[in-house]
Amino acid sequence: MNMATAPSAISLDEYMRTDYSPDCEYVDGVVLERNVGQGKHSYTQGKLIRKLPEDRGRLVLPEQRVRVAEYRVRIPDVCVIEQLQPVISEPPLLCIEVLSPDDRWNRVNQKVADYIAMGVPCVWIVDPYERRAWIIDQDRPPAEVSDGILRSRDFEIALSEVLPPE
Repeated sequence: MNMATAPSAISLDEYMRTDYSPDCEYVDGVVLERNVGQGKHSYTQGKLIRKLPEDRGRLVLPEQRVRVAEYRVRIPDVCVIEQLQPVISEPPLLCIEVLSPDDRWNRVNQKVADYIAMGVPCVWIVDPYERRAWIIDQDRPPAEVSDGILRSRDFEIALSEVLPPE
């Protein structure tokens, strides 16, 4: 008989020393697998990386470990930072989550809450399958993009420029 077991806890040091393929997140002692993007996810992630400007010392990174709290490390699909570190510990200027068909809103919401609690001023959630997006900004309530423009304090990109062809 095959019985499911609960994930075992590991230390943050052990997580930081371990290479996962694909990389995993770390939440309160538990290593969490991420949904790996394919097709539309990868297309959208690549377009976002190319469209976000690297100016004024800003860097645009895919799948970078971000230590959002003492015992939490998240991996946004894309983030914009001002200082490169092995593991980002200062709040990124922007974190972006690109949804995959297997993503569940409760997990996405937990990640977004971690980014906001860390001090990230803006989070974009882009769904390339449903062709929708949401902006979570510390200064305003979460909102679905209704005018076709992804916005933050520092960036503005037309949603149509990052979504895959229909």
